[in-house]
Amino acid sequence: MKTRFAASLLACSISAVALTAQADTIRATSGFGPSHAIATDVYPTIFAKLEELTDGRWTGMDTPSGLVAPNEMSTSLRDGVTEFGPLLMPYFVAEYPDSVLVSELSMLGSSAMVVSSAVTEYIVTCEPCQAEFTRNGQVYLGSDTTPLYDLLSTKPVRTLDDMKGLKVRSGSPFYAAFIESTGGAPVQMPSSELFESLSQGVIDATFSSPHEIIANRLGDVVGYVTEIEQGVFNGAAVATAGKMLWDRMDTADRQALATASQYGLAAGLAGFDAQIAEVREQKLVEFIEPDQSLVDAKAAFNEERLANAAKILEERGVSDAQSKIDRYKALIEKWEGLVTPDMTPEALGELRAQEIWSQVDFATYGG
Repeated sequence: MKTRFAASLLACSISAVALTAQADTIRATSGFGPSHAIATDVYPTIFAKLEELTDGRWTGMDTPSGLVAPNEMSTSLRDGVTEFGPLLMPYFVAEYPDSVLVSELSMLGSSAMVVSSAVTEYIVTCEPCQAEFTRNGQVYLGSDTTPLYDLLSTKPVRTLDDMKGLKVRSGSPFYAAFIESTGGAPVQMPSSELFESLSQGVIDATFSSPHEIIANRLGDVVGYVTEIEQGVFNGAAVATAGKMLWDRMDTADRQALATASQYGLAAGLAGFDAQIAEVREQKLVEFIEPDQSLVDAKAAFNEERLANAAKILEERGVSDAQSKIDRYKALIEKWEGLVTPDMTPEALGELRAQEIWSQVDFATYGG
């Protein structure tokens, strides 16, 4: 009996090893370091769900930093340096003018769950956006959205006057324009350079979500968070596959990767919130309520920027911009009606998979 049990156990072990050996492993690069929610929540959830949906045929391995920097991601996905990574579209405005449209509307939407879902549906169903990804050798599989953006600074900022001359890192044209409107000096740089730039005085602050204090380990160089709550960063196509990877996958496995990505992106939204809660609980920085002058400046900027959005986009080469803006607004309204504040990441992932991706023909999607 013992001999028979041992033989059965050995056979199971051999089968498991064989299954693991047969799994095709996606080479992913989350790119923002091991403490970022993409590395801790998004990609682990995607690859666990992918294994489940493909019966172990596919899995993934992430390199969280070092291989590809965020500002190198577009060409790296195209050339196969990495196969799966977060594409920050506002870093490449000239290459993705239609896809970046959503970033000019960062002030819209009540929550990250709503905005990230609306952005994902917009880009999936936007022919010019899809053409941009195809031209760059990539396949779009979904976006996340940060929590509300605040000012993370090395010195306290309370009033509009405190913004004058402040050197502030910006991750998109929308935020650069806001910083400039307050009298600050916007500085464009990837988030991977934040710690060094803040510690050396190259910049005084960054417009970011407070989760960056943990994600990019800014607690040693940032002492204050002014809660301006100026919209969200919604330009990150966190689930982007290289075309060479996509072409290796059959239709069922493509659908599995797209579906798994929705669960991972939803998990990342919860991961961002958990990091902000940790910042508050550990009192890593001082949170500052802005005075009325900053609140009014934000409201005035948003009203003017939204009114001029179509003109700004058309100057970048987006045709029929107002109708595209209206379509995105309609999707925001749609998802406001679908998402509830108490929705779990699993429920949101399932909703996104059903509402968006069940309508996609994976034999043709991705060019």
